[in-house]
Amino acid sequence: ILAALPELVDGQEAPDSYRSVQGFPNNALNPAIEETYMFLGKVFDEMVELFPSKLIHIGGDEVADNTWMASPLARKLMEKEGLDGTFGLQSHFMKRIQKMLADRGRSMAGWDEVSHGGGVDPDGTLLMAWRAPEVGVELAKEGYDVVMTPGQAYYLDMVQDEAWQEPGASWAGTVPPHHTYHYEAVGDFPEDLKPRLRGVQACIWTEHFLNRDYFNHLVFPRLPAVAEAAWTPRERKDWDRFSALVRLSPTL
Repeated sequence: ILAALPELVDGQEAPDSYRSVQGFPNNALNPAIEETYMFLGKVFDEMVELFPSKLIHIGGDEVADNTWMASPLARKLMEKEGLDGTFGLQSHFMKRIQKMLADRGRSMAGWDEVSHGGGVDPDGTLLMAWRAPEVGVELAKEGYDVVMTPGQAYYLDMVQDEAWQEPGASWAGTVPPHHTYHYEAVGDFPEDLKPRLRGVQACIWTEHFLNRDYFNHLVFPRLPAVAEAAWTPRERKDWDRFSALVRLSPTL
């Protein structure tokens, strides 16, 4: 977007003043530029025509700590609104987006970092807790509805075994199918917060995948393990039964 629409860039901002965790320089839309909201409004207008869902997932994850800090326009907005740093700006940005969605009859979904810097109004907001299991509980305490998708259990691109030839990433550790199957998303939720847990989600990121066999090796049998875990009470889980039957599950 920023490459295609240079009017969404603060021309006074140094071109390499921050980098995302993936190494991309200055990759975040600037909340201090009004044209940003004009652009997003057009995107949302098209989305609500195309998709009937009441929720729109706006992302909001992995904003680098010093994002926008070299933007004079962002600094001016911070001073005007009394915002503190990158995540104060992000919260301001997310609140405006939340209102834009509400004006279109939609509610916000996003990754758990949407709650940073003061977050947004949690009423009707659905956040995906991915960084660690305890993040989901903290979000529920703050009043957000939560989908549990921790990398330590439900990220299917994580390595399954510590053998050197095993494919996959490892930032969330080693995630064998047995662990994915037995992980209890609701396990750490106090009784009064369990209604905030709206479901679970499995994730797969394929930018490093080489072929279909690579994909199948990582996704199966963990995908059916997540599916069964979503509807099976802890006392009814049976790894031996599951491992005997899972070979009958389809692969891609």
